[in-house]
Amino acid sequence: MSGQPVEIFWTGGWDSTFRVLTVLLEHRLPVAPIYLLDRTRASTQIEIETMDRIREALAQAYPETRTTLLPTTMSEVADIRPDAEIEAAGARLATLGIGSQYPWLARYCKQHGKHEVEIGAERAVHVHGAGVVLFDNLSQPIPSPHGYMTRRIPPDAPNHDAWLIFGAFSFALIDTTRATMVETSRRNGWEPLMGLTWFCHRPGGDQRPCGLCNPCINAIDEGFGWRIPRTRRVLSAIYKRTLWPLRKSARKFVLRRRMATRGS
Repeated sequence: MSGQPVEIFWTGGWDSTFRVLTVLLEHRLPVAPIYLLDRTRASTQIEIETMDRIREALAQAYPETRTTLLPTTMSEVADIRPDAEIEAAGARLATLGIGSQYPWLARYCKQHGKHEVEIGAERAVHVHGAGVVLFDNLSQPIPSPHGYMTRRIPPDAPNHDAWLIFGAFSFALIDTTRATMVETSRRNGWEPLMGLTWFCHRPGGDQRPCGLCNPCINAIDEGFGWRIPRTRRVLSAIYKRTLWPLRKSARKFVLRRRMATRGS
């Protein structure tokens, strides 16, 4: 079993925070968080402050984590070296709806020689698009170097693009639903810590969730609408029925045109 700390991409969000708590408090292993700073995203500073609050609250509740939760490694997205192969794979998978962060997470891992970074992807209630690609290419559960079970995308996966983008990641949460995480948090007394998490990508000036970005819409779909102000939930419902489908269609059209242009 590996004597190294478990590396986790941590953002202060629900999934990655749940995984940090699980590794620290259930597996009793040290965690080395990694956070990539995207200066173009409005939520970056809030995410950093959220992780600081969670870290301090965790230390108060579980003093041993002052040493087992290692300092977060922070790197600038702008400093990640380009990689034509990964970027092309990301562009092809973008037509299926994968988030723009995954290609630069993959480039970061390749640049720094990382092959086993955990990522907080859980089993979503509605699996479609990029989620289908992910599940179609995952291995069966296998032991991680730290002794617990995880899943990976192997080099001989049916979709080579999926391996290029996701191959460096370890998916220990991929068979866990959000409902299971809620129940586990309640049972373990983690609710105060999980209540500090953040998810919105475009917070308003009042630093409250916008209700309109993809993470907010997903939170509402998965029963976490109570974390979003009521007025913004109403706007979200209207947006989802009207502009959101048009936006998704337009994005797919633009991505397909780009791919066609590259291939010509």
